[in-house]
Amino acid sequence: MRVPDLGSLLAEVQQRRMALDATGSYFVTDIDAPHAEDFAKSLLLMSIPRRGQRDQPISIYINSGGGSVGDGLAMMEMINRMRRRFDVRIDTAVLGYAYSMGAIVSQAGDHRSMGRFGTLMLHSTQWILSGEDERIFKDYQALSEHYQRTVADLFAGRTGYRDSAWWRRFIWSGRERFLGPDECLELGLVDEILEAPSMAPGAPKGEPPMVQPPKAEPPKAG
Repeated sequence: MRVPDLGSLLAEVQQRRMALDATGSYFVTDIDAPHAEDFAKSLLLMSIPRRGQRDQPISIYINSGGGSVGDGLAMMEMINRMRRRFDVRIDTAVLGYAYSMGAIVSQAGDHRSMGRFGTLMLHSTQWILSGEDERIFKDYQALSEHYQRTVADLFAGRTGYRDSAWWRRFIWSGRERFLGPDECLELGLVDEILEAPSMAPGAPKGEPPMVQPPKAEPPKAG
């Protein structure tokens, strides 16, 4: 068996990455510090050649179980910064699912879409802490409340549905709120549901294939 050349594999990966950057496509999976840094670099490379060309949008595809609040907010800040600096359009599209911070990042798009099979999920922030009493019970409590206000204000402003206090109660309810496409559209979390062609309302249905009955074989002599 031929052993693949590592250098060739890396070069191939880099070529595919450059091709995606050229088309303005980026895929968000895990939301953590390394992915946020990679996202920021790619978004900058995509934005520079599209300066002022809003008819050539950058598309951010999200299929994510979520991740770090701080890193997700950094990604959103980068989207806003590139939009202001280079006057580019940046759209977000949910592929399959966008949970927790993935659902929040999706709100940064100029145009937000999801497929008929997509799901968003919002829930309370999860913390794992250790340290002194003052830090755990006061400092991190203050940080948690800051994040709650920030995210609730973001949803209220972006969706135009209800106010910040309502969104804060809705998200930090102690439940995991799984939302299908129609619910997301009603709440203003997406601008468009992309239907599969065969499932679009009123789409003509094809005729079932014709099945020929089996032909009777003449009896054979014994």
